[in-house]
Amino acid sequence: MKTLIAYAGRNGSTRKTAERMAGQIGADAELVNLQKQPTPVLTEFDHVILGGSIMAGSVPKAMQNFITQHQETLLSKRVGIFICCLMEEQIDQYFSHNFPEPLYSHAEQKIWVGGELVLGDHNFIVRKLLKKITGKSEDIHSLNWEAADQLAAAAVTGAKE
Repeated sequence: MKTLIAYAGRNGSTRKTAERMAGQIGADAELVNLQKQPTPVLTEFDHVILGGSIMAGSVPKAMQNFITQHQETLLSKRVGIFICCLMEEQIDQYFSHNFPEPLYSHAEQKIWVGGELVLGDHNFIVRKLLKKITGKSEDIHSLNWEAADQLAAAAVTGAKE
């Protein structure tokens, strides 16, 4: 069973998470950065994992467009979803805001994998704003590898059924 891991992120956390899942799944995984690569033919995949980072409450436009264009096909596949962000208390809002109800309900797994904030990746004004929002003046690294591994394991388990 082939698994597509389609992701869109802004600062690397989503990419790292997607790459880790692909490594766990192995040869049956295909990794696609929706912001840089063409969309593969979805009929080639039995399972699709969608991953996105959250900035100002939304996943990147590339993920939004992918979902809009392919929702009907996605509803015929096994689907898992992961979100990278630091605001765990708002995760339910982020899932419901970014994934249409039919797709959200259809997804077998909906996983929050934590997030990272590397202040040096941002300009002075954004850094100042992020420090105020987070109350932190140092980088934050809180990716939950166990959660990512759980989503990858579900893809592998599904392949053996």
